[in-house]
Amino acid sequence: MKILLLVLVLFFTPFAWAEPAQKAASAGEVSAAQKTDDLAQIAARFSAVQTIHSRFTQEKHMTLLTEPVVSEGVFSFEKSPARIRWEYEKPFKNGFILDGASAFRLEGGKKTPVKGVMARNIAAQILVWLSFDLQTLSKTYAITVFEGGVRLKPLSDKNKMLEEISVWFATDNPQALSKIQMTEPGGDYTVLSFTETQINKPLAEGTFK
Repeated sequence: MKILLLVLVLFFTPFAWAEPAQKAASAGEVSAAQKTDDLAQIAARFSAVQTIHSRFTQEKHMTLLTEPVVSEGVFSFEKSPARIRWEYEKPFKNGFILDGASAFRLEGGKKTPVKGVMARNIAAQILVWLSFDLQTLSKTYAITVFEGGVRLKPLSDKNKMLEEISVWFATDNPQALSKIQMTEPGGDYTVLSFTETQINKPLAEGTFK
């Protein structure tokens, strides 16, 4: 479930992965004053996002494997009411839908309700990311701004699932991201990249059904 907690932070352009994000992100870090101004601008941009629709590619890099595990699919988000659809199309069809406090698993074209507190917690986490809620994020992560993106490191080691999250903003759309890398404590990492992104466009009827 940890990928579902963070996977949606989200927006987009194509990317070809070459080396770990930690090396790329270390260059071009900004001053504290500039960081505050930049984060405020980022939050303002993201607050204007009402809907998102995009294709995505997910690459899971594991030390035990010579090649990454690659998945492809489609992602849709609506801010009000808060609804999200994350669906893998290759190599298998599955995913999930969050509709307010309700969560559903998608498997083989079927939609199955998922009950419990965990589903509500996942929904809350995803909405924090999608709105780039700085006040909430800063309680959990140390945020570093670098040229073209931000890097987040968990403030606490308690039950830490991720070592670091690096986020790159799209150069052709101020309300979108080009890629996200989520690095685990053991060195494995997941890269998300997105294409064909549409921001604040009407979503297809039945997207969340």
